[in-house]
Amino acid sequence: MQFGQFQTLNGDNSHARYKVIAYTSDPILQDKLIRVESSIPESLIVGDLITATGAKAAAPGDIAYVVVDPASAGSKAFIVASPVHVILSLAGIEFGSMDESLAQAQLATLGFTFSDFDTVALRTT
Repeated sequence: MQFGQFQTLNGDNSHARYKVIAYTSDPILQDKLIRVESSIPESLIVGDLITATGAKAAAPGDIAYVVVDPASAGSKAFIVASPVHVILSLAGIEFGSMDESLAQAQLATLGFTFSDFDTVALRTT
């Protein structure tokens, strides 16, 4: 990959962390490794909203995590954003067929804050 150019593999940013992370206060604590007992059923891309078992969330109430690194089907671990140290970019979240406002409300319940390209939002406490 040359600086400033995406490879064809990542032309949609599906493998790029910055697709969904707008700001992080701590580059080490910005994510968490989650291990599960059974394999995840399908491959995950950055921005996917998933359940505690690693399955893609079907409804806003099922959302437990936001994926920040791709994971292949069959994996028993995945990396998700930490709500304490991260501000999410709504443009990078994969809402699928879910109601975006309800999914955003669930993410806010989990502790996430949001920003987009035209907004600067930093935590004050």
